[in-house]
Amino acid sequence: MSTTPDKLVERYLKHLEVELDDLPRDRRSEIVDEIAGHIAEARGVLEHESEADVRNILEGLGDPPDIAEDARDRFDVQPALPVAPYKRGSMEIAALVLLLVGGLIVPIFGWMIGVILLWLSNAWNVRDKVIGTIFVPGGLGLPLIGFVLFATGSGGGICISDLNNPSRAACTGEGTSTGDVITVVALIALLIAPLVTTAYLAYRLRHQPAAATA
Repeated sequence: MSTTPDKLVERYLKHLEVELDDLPRDRRSEIVDEIAGHIAEARGVLEHESEADVRNILEGLGDPPDIAEDARDRFDVQPALPVAPYKRGSMEIAALVLLLVGGLIVPIFGWMIGVILLWLSNAWNVRDKVIGTIFVPGGLGLPLIGFVLFATGSGGGICISDLNNPSRAACTGEGTSTGDVITVVALIALLIAPLVTTAYLAYRLRHQPAAATA
């Protein structure tokens, strides 16, 4: 099925708008309206318009990229710099691993190397890098060390039942306090945070469509 003249013009103008995307909106609208006016004027003098006639009109105006280039020269607009190509490789994988368990492999320095790799990579934007840095410093190392210190430092109570009267028991040591519960909850949150952060960064790494420079 052949393309109608109206669809040809519509497709041409849309292509022109895309090519003019780096120009200010008012300038872009001005040029598109100007070209649309030329097309309408040329079509108006045709007695029996055909698809071939419209194609000739559009070819006479020039290709949209050429029109856009002339417009940049006219309005002194510099073309946008090309964005660095998106890369996903061993650096990104190493960053994810070290952010999560680097503090366990090489205390402090392992996680710091992960942060450095995170910021060197162009696979994540600035927001992702900030999230990966602050949630949670040290990765799993910090909460696991906290659990060890809590387990060794907390005093677990020991109770001995009276055989003659099972309802009575002699207990020594301190039982679980509210402070202990709060500490455990906080440590669990610290344990979950780096897991969620790593999962988020992995998701962003997989679904990032282009270089993340913003």
